[in-house]
Amino acid sequence: MKRLLSVLLAVAALPLFGADPAAKGTEYTATVSGMVCASCKAHVTEALKKLPGVTAVEVTKGAEANTQKVTFAAQADNLTKQDAVNALGESASRYQVLSLEKTAK
Repeated sequence: MKRLLSVLLAVAALPLFGADPAAKGTEYTATVSGMVCASCKAHVTEALKKLPGVTAVEVTKGAEANTQKVTFAAQADNLTKQDAVNALGESASRYQVLSLEKTAK
């Protein structure tokens, strides 16, 4: 009985250890301006988590002055810049999504 339970637990845990790399989703990189403080970062992060399957968003300094690089993975493989703008909702007047591209692998 203990052996059966051990096997069942091992099989159930497989997806937790990345058994399916495609489950991660499609990776995206956006360039956003207008984020000047931690609160701005939090607003943009929470807004992008509204997109299908997005659970984590990373914000780092952008390549150009006054921009931030925003990376995330989503279950949708066809997101557009407009989808990101729509996710921002009312905050879209404060933050400008300059680009959204699939991240090259």
